[in-house]
Amino acid sequence: MIRAYGRAAATELAKLSGLPAVLATVLGTIGAAMVITGALAVSPVGADEPVAVVLQAVPYLQAGTISLGVLAVGTEYTDGQIHTTLRCVPDRLTVLAGKTLAYLAWATGTAVAALATGLLTTRVTLATRDVPVVTDGPPENIVGAAVYLVLIGLLGVALATLTRAVVPALVVTLSLILVVSPALDAITPHARYLPGRAGGLLYLPDPAPVLTPTTGLLVLLGWVVVTGGGAVAAFRRRDA
Repeated sequence: MIRAYGRAAATELAKLSGLPAVLATVLGTIGAAMVITGALAVSPVGADEPVAVVLQAVPYLQAGTISLGVLAVGTEYTDGQIHTTLRCVPDRLTVLAGKTLAYLAWATGTAVAALATGLLTTRVTLATRDVPVVTDGPPENIVGAAVYLVLIGLLGVALATLTRAVVPALVVTLSLILVVSPALDAITPHARYLPGRAGGLLYLPDPAPVLTPTTGLLVLLGWVVVTGGGAVAAFRRRDA
């Protein structure tokens, strides 16, 4: 079974490598990291700590990994290639495992590259302003940001599997993370249990802590597991 998953993942990696939308998303995310951190670092009222500047950019970068997650599944429904995929690999669990592993590889590389680019851009920008760079924040915050970016994109994988389309999955996932979560946060403290808010504790501390980074991670994983479980059940039972 492990060998089958490996072959499926290799096939899906090759498919994603050939998709212009995936390459554009990866390059766009890295480019956005450069532009956003550069703008934050050049601001006279911005932070002068590279890690702090990069962490401020993470909410914008999550759109990139969410898009990767949606594209990893949704594009095959757009052009009907899912039928060919299922004829070549009849075991649907293997197909989903391959797509998920391929997404994880692309998303991890994208997150690491974007955050590294952001750190480098911030350091260069602060140096050009002759701003003394203070000691960086805890490096585990950058690791937490990378983990968050990868995990939040898994919601895109699950919702694309459920909706069998790119646009609806993108709209639902991005709306939940970028619109609904901030709006509810201003209304009710229960918004902290939404995936974006809970997962955000992996890289940004809560001024009024109720959840810790560990419990925030568990809440985010809970969203991923429940949504992913529904996606797996739907994918295995219905027609392609």
